[in-house]
Formats: sequence, structure tokens, C-alpha cells
Amino acid sequence: MIHTPFTLEEAIDIQEDFEDLVDTDFKPDASSPVFEITNVLVCPFNDHDKKLFADRYNLAKEDEDPLSAYTGTEYDVIVFALNLVDESNYIYIDIRSFAERMGINYTYPGGDQ
Repeated sequence: MIHTPFTLEEAIDIQEDFEDLVDTDFKPDASSPVFEITNVLVCPFNDHDKKLFADRYNLAKEDEDPLSAYTGTEYDVIVFALNLVDESNYIYIDIRSFAERMGINYTYPGGDQ
């Protein structure tokens, strides 16, 4: 499925809807280690900008707003998680892929399921 970007307002609403995921554990796949979700974040939509955002967030954590450097208008939401054994190892997954992988049914703005 091709995902479309969210507006900032839509992304904030989605982030709030999924904030209960924080502090839960999951395995991205059967062979991966266990990760703990530390945050659900509004981020840039573009994959390159999303990676830069996640890297900045990982370095700064809560000390600054990694979205402040973004000047675009297309947004997404990611689940950010740390490896329980090695907290220097992190992953991020866009919310639609995460929800699909975990079997979570959610109706996104703009009609994405």
C-alpha cells in the first residue's frame, strides 16, 4: 500500500491515539531481539528526513525538539524503540507499518487503513 503524508494536525492526533504503546515491548520479527517502545513521535514524511529525525531524536532524547529543524509540510508518525539488552541499538517504524504488523485496526485520516 502506498502511504500518503499527514498534515501536522492529523499526525498529532494519531500520535495521541497511539501514546499508550509507550513502555510496551515487542519483537519486530521472530529472529529479532526485544525492543521497548520509548515514544510515538510526529516526524517528517520523507524517508531521508525521517532517518535524520530519528538519529537526532536518539542523540538528544527529550532535551530538544528534533522536529524543529524540519521545514516541510508533510508528516508521518513513528514508533521509536530501544533494544532492551543494548540501548544504543534503536529502531523506528512508521505507525501504519507497525499497526499492520501488530494487527492493530485503525482508520487513518485520508482513508489509509
